[in-house]
Order: sequence, then structure tokens, then C-alpha cells
Amino acid sequence: MPIAGPRDATTVVSVFSDYRCGHCRAFHAVLDGFRRDNPNVRIVYRDWPVLGSASKEAARWAIASAMQGRHAAFHDALMAAPKEMSVNDLSQAAAHAGLNMDRLRRDLVSREDAIDATLRETDALAHSYGLQGTPGIVIGKLVIPGAIDRAMLDRAVATVRN
Repeated sequence: MPIAGPRDATTVVSVFSDYRCGHCRAFHAVLDGFRRDNPNVRIVYRDWPVLGSASKEAARWAIASAMQGRHAAFHDALMAAPKEMSVNDLSQAAAHAGLNMDRLRRDLVSREDAIDATLRETDALAHSYGLQGTPGIVIGKLVIPGAIDRAMLDRAVATVRN
């Protein structure tokens, strides 16, 4: 899974999101600020496409971007891309993120089984937490369905730490 922050962090925030989800996009901005202010917290990005085939294709591209070590940049680009997520939108986001497009295309085909397994694993994990939609946030044993603002995120992390 793509992560930001130290692997040995004692506080981990897992975020289940769909690139076409408006609430996920809003929470992305909250999480981005939180991440900058809390470099000791690890963020785990779980691509969970729940809004149809365009969402699934965007998630597949995002997982493939991680194979180039560019998930964070691609994730940011997708969160700013048009919500329709056409192939052109995905390609523009990939170019903006600095992905090698030839390798991306190869990985989408040659690693298809692994990519799809990751999506199935994320779906099963989200359901095991009782999540029904995106975004979903998991901090320790605290499960938060839906987007929250920065103050709520700060309180949730403080609660889990205590």
C-alpha cells in the first residue's frame, strides 16, 4: 500500500477513497495539511473505487503508479483532475505526476492480477471495518465513515494516541 510518513510511526491513519468522490477530494486537502503538520504520522492510502468503472480504472492506474514510486504525486494529480476520470484525464494526471507512460501501460497489463488483487483486498478490508462508502478513515481501532474537518481529525488522532 502506498504510504506517506515514517514506517515506524506509532500513529497510522488509513484513508479509503475514491478519486471521483467529492467528499474524498475535500478530505484530501484536509489530510494534506495534516500530513505537513504531522510528519511523524504515517498515512496509508487505500484506493477503494466505489463509484463505478471510471473509479475502478483510476484506482488501477493509481496502484500501477506506485510501482514507479509515484503514487503520492499521481494521487494528488487525480484529486485535482476532472471527476469524470476519462482516459485523457488519467493520462494528463500521469504526465503531471511524472510517470513513465510506457511503463505504466505495461504494468497495467502485466501486473493486472496483482492490481486487481489489491483492489479486492482493499474492498474486503473496508467492509471488515464496516465502511459503506468513501471516504473512510481508520486510526488505530477508531473507524470514521465520511469526511471530517481538520479539527475533528486532530481530535481523533489525539484520542487514539491517549
